[in-house]
Amino acid sequence: MRPDVLVGPSEWVVEQFGDKVAGELWTRVPEALSTAIDREVNAHPAMAQTQERVLANPRWPLPYEELVLFLGSLPGAEIISVPKSVYQLVVINGHVVVPWCYGQSAQTSMRDVEVGRSFGRLARELLRRFGPPWRRSQAETPLPLDAVDEREVAKICAAIATIEPKPEVVIAGFAGAPHLGLLRACLGEVKSTDNGHLNWSHLDDLPLPPPVIPRPRRMQFP
Repeated sequence: MRPDVLVGPSEWVVEQFGDKVAGELWTRVPEALSTAIDREVNAHPAMAQTQERVLANPRWPLPYEELVLFLGSLPGAEIISVPKSVYQLVVINGHVVVPWCYGQSAQTSMRDVEVGRSFGRLARELLRRFGPPWRRSQAETPLPLDAVDEREVAKICAAIATIEPKPEVVIAGFAGAPHLGLLRACLGEVKSTDNGHLNWSHLDDLPLPPPVIPRPRRMQFP
């Protein structure tokens, strides 16, 4: 573990999510993201280049699924899902946790990545509805036309809009690569600057789970 990563939850996580779940959240988020990458790699072990594109795709369903599985049983958690949709989210104590693959290098912190540049339609819409006031950046990558994605995003955002009080958006960012697994995991919240652009208001690097050591294969003797 890097020396700059706290072993236990930061004051910000405790303040946002409460004492009862902060410690669990601190370790379960990276465990969920690591599990999502491992599942993808094990399902398609010989497709590294394709997997890199899958990990970066905002519609990749496994991070959403694993975050719900790892966090959905925590006190105060509510699972939001839409039938026949890749999206499912967990809301914990007034915060909706949204996964985002921001890179493929352990050297890059989420703090160094421009907010919103590679966000998918769901993250952008959640921030538009439930985040700080902001306007589209000139550098923001345009989204391709996708009627299915637009419909699924609209449905899950409508479900979240029924929650009172209005939840805040927390980004569960991660860097990962097929042949290396989870390289970095973060929790962050965004704010808007005076000119309407998004910036990180707070960001924590999370401790990575210990690597899984494969069991040695048992030798077969005739």
